[in-house]
Amino acid sequence: DIQTENKNILAEAQMTPDPSKNNQLLTAIKAIATAIAATAASVAVPVGTPLAWPTTTPPDGYAIMQGQAFDTAKYPKTAAAYPSGKLPDMRGQTIKGAPDGRALLSLEADGIKSHTHTATASNTDLGTKTSAAFDYGTKTTSNTDLGTKATTAFDYGTKTTNSTGAHVHTYVTDHQTGSLRGPSGGENSSGNANTSSAGAHTHTVAIGSHTHNVAIGAHAHTVAIGAHTHTIVMGAHGHTITVAAAGNAENTVKNIAFNYIVRLA
Repeated sequence: DIQTENKNILAEAQMTPDPSKNNQLLTAIKAIATAIAATAASVAVPVGTPLAWPTTTPPDGYAIMQGQAFDTAKYPKTAAAYPSGKLPDMRGQTIKGAPDGRALLSLEADGIKSHTHTATASNTDLGTKTSAAFDYGTKTTSNTDLGTKATTAFDYGTKTTNSTGAHVHTYVTDHQTGSLRGPSGGENSSGNANTSSAGAHTHTVAIGSHTHNVAIGAHAHTVAIGAHTHTIVMGAHGHTITVAAAGNAENTVKNIAFNYIVRLA
């Protein structure tokens, strides 16, 4: 009958019938509905599951996951999921299926997979280039005393001087008429005359092997460099290429920000 059914509803809600109250049936039905909803929620979304939530205010019975501690005695089911008594801080994090050998709830820093790049520079022969013309003017070398140097020893052998020394002598001629010094019957005469040229000769000189000491002394030289250019052969060659860093501060994909929430139970 109806009375028995009502008692069963109160019993299911763990309530004792009280004739002085006229709202026990309604209260019991609400309690049973809440329990059924909680059971359904536990089945549909197990306690501890992070859920994306679009506001900064979590629904009743939930908490935003920001690394905070929770009451493990009050929420034993949540404590079973998070034995440390702290919720993970999901701000800026994504969820990854745990690979073999990795601890659950462990944090992995951001990074990119190791890889290589290929970079080449074209091999170009720049040919022969001419530098710009520039006049360096006249430069003075440093003042250096090279001391006394000895020439190389060399034997010049025996040399002959040139032939010279030929000469004449001048003498006085005096002729008187009737004198023995003049022709007979001639007239008196006097004057100067030269002997024949003679006496030309040479000398042989043995020079012998010898050296000379030359005192060079401290001195400098001025060198006129003058305006000129140089040709530079570039030749075929390559270059080392440095690839500059580029990109964001971390690896990202296109995304929309949500808060992660978890049910406390």
